[in-house]
Amino acid sequence: MFRFIAILLVSILLITLLKSIIGVIMRGFSDLLQGGSGAQQAAGPSRPAVPMGGELKRDPVCGTYVGESTSVKKTVRGEVIHFCSVECRDKYRG
Repeated sequence: MFRFIAILLVSILLITLLKSIIGVIMRGFSDLLQGGSGAQQAAGPSRPAVPMGGELKRDPVCGTYVGESTSVKKTVRGEVIHFCSVECRDKYRG
């Protein structure tokens, strides 16, 4: 029984090691075929600019936190209120 468990554990370790080695080799071939280096691959393709900073504001209707720059705004009695969507803005009673 012990021998069977030992063989099973060694087999699992060998399969995991083999899988890792094959993964490294395949990534190397992929880099070669795409003609880029690892540093260029890490940067990835350019993506559309998404505002990544700013303060989070809480939507008073659904409670979702939304970035100040991407929120839907409504001014009520001189105070700017931030919403996650037009639907929440329209539901707001205040």
